[in-house]
Amino acid sequence: MGNEIVIQKMVNQIAESNKEVFNKQDERDSDTIRRLVPVLMQKGVENMNLAMLSGELKSKLLNYVGDEYFRKGQVKEAINSFVLASNRTKLAEIGEHYELVGQLGEAINCYKLASDEEHLLSLGKKCLENFHLKEAMLAFQLVEDTASLERVGDECLAKGKYEIATEIYKNLGTKEKLSLVGDACIKDREFANALTAYSTAGAAEKLNALGDICVQGEHLKLALQSYGAAGNEMMVTFLKENFPESN
Repeated sequence: MGNEIVIQKMVNQIAESNKEVFNKQDERDSDTIRRLVPVLMQKGVENMNLAMLSGELKSKLLNYVGDEYFRKGQVKEAINSFVLASNRTKLAEIGEHYELVGQLGEAINCYKLASDEEHLLSLGKKCLENFHLKEAMLAFQLVEDTASLERVGDECLAKGKYEIATEIYKNLGTKEKLSLVGDACIKDREFANALTAYSTAGAAEKLNALGDICVQGEHLKLALQSYGAAGNEMMVTFLKENFPESN
């Protein structure tokens, strides 16, 4: 029993001694941080070489600078600091700040930097519900949610946002839906977007039909591109020889 009491006293003494050492180290770190923060904020953290600092001190310094930047409204600089500090929690918090003020693209970027798939998925769903379709696409792409991406593509097609729909269906490899985008573009006389959609789908027959429509409408450059994408060398040569303005 006596030995146990002695050992416990020794443990307590060592703990107290270590605590004093750590407190002194914290004080020294705090002094260093206070001296360096103004310099870092003036010059920019990306322009400073901090390799000589210990990992712990460097992390403390960058996080402190990041907090100061954010407090002063210099959000992009704060993000740079937190990225260098690998502080995912702070990056996600800034993402939430951007989300609250409606800067959805910036919020997505912060969640991306934080590798925060939960926030990305949640924001993607909100964007889809509120018809912020480009942002929904970006969020779902980052979490590789193909089912939700296809839903965004379908919504874009229905609302005439053909460029976004084409990008989504291209990434998903859904050629049938790319052809549907091209068909819708022709109805709306968006021939350039139809060319992109059909070319991406490799729909030679539809490209030839588009070429015919463009010739009839005297959109000769688009006609040449359509026939070229379809591999229709006869019509390409015909246009080049007889309508030099198509080149």
